[in-house]
Amino acid sequence: MKANIGLFLGLGVFVLIVAFIYGFWSGFSDLAGFPLLLLTAGMGFMLWFYLRMVAKNHDVLDGDNPEGEIEHMAGNYGEFAPWSWWPLGLGFSAAFAFFGLAIDWWVFFIALIPGLFFVTGWVLEFNRKRYAH
Repeated sequence: MKANIGLFLGLGVFVLIVAFIYGFWSGFSDLAGFPLLLLTAGMGFMLWFYLRMVAKNHDVLDGDNPEGEIEHMAGNYGEFAPWSWWPLGLGFSAAFAFFGLAIDWWVFFIALIPGLFFVTGWVLEFNRKRYAH
């Protein structure tokens, strides 16, 4: 966790410095580059702040131990559906939606219908049949 905290702090500081260099170089007239670089720096600082707050309430993680081995990080990282088809359908509907943005808006709106179906199915996957708790 300490490495991630330092990484995102460094990212935020670096992008903030680059944003002001870019801003001075372009005369702050660019309406996309400078504000987006500031938002990217803000994202780095938000992640740094979040990880720093979370690290205060947790014990030292295995990844922070310089003498640690890979085996020490073994364990359960969550509960995942091994044979889920919902992400595949959601991927196809997302591809269709991006295709619709290139073609016309009506194609995009048609792609939202199966997209909502697949998102709902993926969210509610553990609430039926053999996966119900």
